[in-house]
Amino acid sequence: MKMPCVLQAQRGLSLVEVLVALVIFAFALLGAAGLQISTLKSNQFTTASATAASLAREYGELMQSYPSSSVSSSSVTSSFFIDTSTMGTATAASACNGASTTCDPSQLLGAEIRDWSERVKVALPGGRAEVCRDSDPRDSDGNLQWGNCNGDGDLVVVKVGWFAKSDKGEVLGNTRPRLVLPLMGNFKDYKAP
Repeated sequence: MKMPCVLQAQRGLSLVEVLVALVIFAFALLGAAGLQISTLKSNQFTTASATAASLAREYGELMQSYPSSSVSSSSVTSSFFIDTSTMGTATAASACNGASTTCDPSQLLGAEIRDWSERVKVALPGGRAEVCRDSDPRDSDGNLQWGNCNGDGDLVVVKVGWFAKSDKGEVLGNTRPRLVLPLMGNFKDYKAP
C-alpha cells in the first residue's frame, strides 16, 4: 500500500507584512502616548486647582478666627485684603514664633498672612493670590481679572492664579486668575472704614 505523501507548503510572514504590522502598532502607540500626555496635563491642572481651593478655604478660616474686635478697624482692609505679588518674604513671620515671643493679635495676624502668602507661592507654580471684596471679578470680555476690586457687598473673594499649560502646549502665565472662590461666612464686620 502506497502512502500518500502530503506536503504542506509552509507559509511564513513576508517582510512587507511585518513592516505593515509594525507601522500599525507604532500609530497605536503614538495615539496612546498622546492620550497619556493630555491626561497628565489635566491631572496637573486638577491638582493645582485643588491646592488653590484648599488654600482659599484656609484663608477664610484664618479670617474667621480673628474677630473684628481683635483687629483695629483702621487696619482691617490692609490686613485681610492682600495681593501676594506685592508682599515681601515671610521672614518677618518668625517674629511671632517660639515660646519667648509676645505678639499682639495684629502682629500674629500679619505673621499668619505672610506665612499663607509664602505657601501660595511655593505650593503653586508661579502662584499668586488676591483677597478682596469684588462683586464682579470678570472684565468686559468675561475673563477673570486681577485687581479692580470694587469693594462692594459683603462677599470676600480669593482670586488664585498659577502657571499652567494649555491643550496646545502653550505656557499660560498668571496674568489672570485661574480660580475665584467666594469666602462664605460672616464678613460684614470686615468692611473698609
